[in-house]
Amino acid sequence: MNRRKFSTTGRLTFMAVMLAMTIVFVMATVIPNFAVSMAVAMFLPTILTGLVLGAKSGMVMGALAGALTLFRALFMPLSPFDYFFIHPMVSIFPRMFIGVAASGAFYLLNEKLSLPDILSASISGALGMLTNTILVVTMLYVVHGQNMVEAMGGMGLITALGVLFASNGIIEMISAAIVVPILYKIFLQYNNR
Repeated sequence: MNRRKFSTTGRLTFMAVMLAMTIVFVMATVIPNFAVSMAVAMFLPTILTGLVLGAKSGMVMGALAGALTLFRALFMPLSPFDYFFIHPMVSIFPRMFIGVAASGAFYLLNEKLSLPDILSASISGALGMLTNTILVVTMLYVVHGQNMVEAMGGMGLITALGVLFASNGIIEMISAAIVVPILYKIFLQYNNR
């Protein structure tokens, strides 16, 4: 898909819709029963922005999503663990690269390797979520050091990455691999009208 076909108005409208969706998903995590299930949903607009508008727009949407998670952790914390996300290097910086990773993977798979749109979107969505998991956990350890080790029951960074990947990361990647191509296909159908 040629990303240059979008007018400035079209790009801004798309970004506004994705931001509105992100706000809804982030605010839904305030409801305890939805906190885990919304963890994937809140970054789907960032991934989709990266696929549709490219890496720069994906980075902007990721930064906005991260700022919203920082705001939620600061003003509407659900647990003591939210304290760790009050730092921008944990809540904003890693999220900036979700859309960048998804965009780069999509470009490589779809435009360079000529894989079908849907397969490229699926793999790119999974890689976007993997990027989030790896960078957030890494930044938690970089920023909070020993406090993070204690919060994780004495686990070091590599062990924590393994445990979190096995418990949440795989589920998040599979969810994104299923949902992102559906959203991308809907967007393509709507955009072709």
